[in-house]
Amino acid sequence: MTTLIQKINSADSIAALWRSGHVAAISAQEALVGLGFYAVAVGETRIVAWLNGCRFEMPAV
Repeated sequence: MTTLIQKINSADSIAALWRSGHVAAISAQEALVGLGFYAVAVGETRIVAWLNGCRFEMPAV
């Protein structure tokens, strides 16, 4: 079972791939949902997702 820190690190890696253009937005969204995140929104400048009642925002900077 993955720990919370592993899930967050994986989510950050997915966001980095999305930012670099290696992963399409829909693929990033599906990958985050697969990790257990919900209400995932992939916009032009950031990915916003919820996990365990906490909001995570990964900017595209």
